[in-house]
Amino acid sequence: MTEHETSVDVCLIEDDAQLRHLLMKWLIEAKYSVMDAGDGAEGLGHIMRHRPRIVLTDLQLPLINGIDICKQVRSDSNFDGTYIIVMTEFDSRENKHRALGNGADDFLAKPVDFVELNACLRNGFRVQRLQERLRRAALTDGLTGLANHSSFRGAIDREFARTRRYGGCVSLLMLDLDHFKAINDNFGHEMGNRVLKATARHLSQAVRDVDVVARYGGEEFAVICPQTSGDEAGLLADRIRRALPDNARISEAPQLTVTASVGTVCSNDSRVASVNDLINLADQALYAAKRRGRNQVVKAEELGDPPIESSLQVDVVERLRKQVVTLSMQSKELCVQCVWSLVQALEARDPHTAWHSRNVSYYTQVCAEAAGWPESFRSAVVTAAMLHDLGKIGIPDSILQKADALTPSEAAEMRKTPLLTCKILEPLRIFETEMLIIRHLRERFDGSGYPDGVAGQNIPIGSRLLAVTEAFDAMTSDRVHRPHRSMGDALAELRSQSGRQFDPQFVSLLEKVAVEQSEAWVEHMARSRMNVARRTSELLFI
Repeated sequence: MTEHETSVDVCLIEDDAQLRHLLMKWLIEAKYSVMDAGDGAEGLGHIMRHRPRIVLTDLQLPLINGIDICKQVRSDSNFDGTYIIVMTEFDSRENKHRALGNGADDFLAKPVDFVELNACLRNGFRVQRLQERLRRAALTDGLTGLANHSSFRGAIDREFARTRRYGGCVSLLMLDLDHFKAINDNFGHEMGNRVLKATARHLSQAVRDVDVVARYGGEEFAVICPQTSGDEAGLLADRIRRALPDNARISEAPQLTVTASVGTVCSNDSRVASVNDLINLADQALYAAKRRGRNQVVKAEELGDPPIESSLQVDVVERLRKQVVTLSMQSKELCVQCVWSLVQALEARDPHTAWHSRNVSYYTQVCAEAAGWPESFRSAVVTAAMLHDLGKIGIPDSILQKADALTPSEAAEMRKTPLLTCKILEPLRIFETEMLIIRHLRERFDGSGYPDGVAGQNIPIGSRLLAVTEAFDAMTSDRVHRPHRSMGDALAELRSQSGRQFDPQFVSLLEKVAVEQSEAWVEHMARSRMNVARRTSELLFI
């Protein structure tokens, strides 16, 4: 038996040969694996080499006594889980206190009562099993069963040290699920947990046995790949990314597509001098993948390459997108306020837009409160209502201000408004939930909508409510090519499209709230129409 190769159940240390033989015979018959020693020095050597689960030692021993054995074992953190039982024929309160005070877990008087000894051993193994479960729990993510962050850090430290000692390399993949907050907000945290577990299974099946897959935190995962070059890591990352949508699909939510952004780095990168460098470069590559549009792999070695601009001409949508990027380090509330100021600035082109966003926010807030939605999700849906028309900055004036009905091609351009809004907001991860709601604003309940043609309950719930409140305000507001409809006419039109364009439950909800608060809503509509008319008149004289 070599050092640390095999752990045994019990190390018996007893200088009385006859008693040692008797105890050995009993322990072996009880199916324990045992090694024995006749003095304290030999016994301590066995403990250090073979790491027994339980030490059964006499108090009075040649060379090193039982108390000193307790002290030395307890001084080494590698033996924190070792259970020590001290035996003595000098069964005094003082000896018992000395033994327990110096690290013994149990105390037996001689002559040994084998029933009592058996109970002590059972206690020892019960404690061992509990400690092992706690150790695994401390190193394992409870949701996914993967290594947790602490375990990941230990593994990457060991692998990196091995490359520096023996040569070779280690690669690190950092993977982050795209728009995961929006999944939680729109489909619930239980669905989010199922996505995380499905992703964990996919990662575990995609890698080699020697690789370590860890949940780094939240929706971020890490894969440690020993003896793997940067090119090999890039290929693995792309295989993982490409297969993820199929392998992490949830049958109850077929419209939910799970994608991920991945950053990779290899320890032979000249910028890597420490484990922290390795992790930081992988993180930088991951966030570069996010910035470049998500659902892609970026290798750290690419980060130093200058960006290739296909054209110096940057359209108005891209300029606005870059403006919004500068807000990303501020709080969400401040970001909302700043982006809302951009929506208000659209009044210079189309005074209806800003008031439409205000009105839709108002109706959405009231309906979400009536539906009893949680405050955090209610806030996200109202923010989506506030920002959903931001993409009109990319629509030509000839379409926005056209007095006649739009042609099919012009209507198609207008349908792109939600997608343009999402493109502008994309750099701000804090708006992930709002972007998912806005993206599906033009879906129809019967599945004939835009852009993905999803239907019924598969449309995000926030999008279904926002579609109703947005249509209601559009109908009850004046437009360049038509006057407003009455509240009754608008409600009738919503009912006629219930189950086709709109979710019936939200048509009913809006109608119920509108009737209950009819006086306030009529006053609100009149005030907004007056403000739009005044602003339109002012613009004519500018």
